Amino acid sequence: MTDTSATTSATKAGLGEREPQYLCVCISNEVKPAPKIARSRDEVHAEHVAFLQDLFDRGILFGSGPKVEASGERHGGAVYIMQGVTLAEAKEIAAKEPNIREGLRDVTVHPWRRMWFGG
Repeated sequence: MTDTSATTSATKAGLGEREPQYLCVCISNEVKPAPKIARSRDEVHAEHVAFLQDLFDRGILFGSGPKVEASGERHGGAVYIMQGVTLAEAKEIAAKEPNIREGLRDVTVHPWRRMWFGG
């Protein structure tokens, strides 16, 4: 006999079914001291935005945003989450992010299993 009490409770609470989803969480941090680069930070940032837009358009980007302090002030790094890719693919993609490629940030990529709560 299958125990459905957890699923039933979640469904009754409006939280949806338990459906694991496998994602890759990329956490980038500023490299200090920052290396000197030939291009402006504005150019690199514009490429960063285009990079994320491309991932979104291809259905790979699950979410992204800057790291912030409790005060809301930016912390000098970012978190972005990829879906539908393997860990190896996520690492390859992350290495191509403009801030990473220019050496302005480093990145770690972590596999993550999102368990629930769907909308």
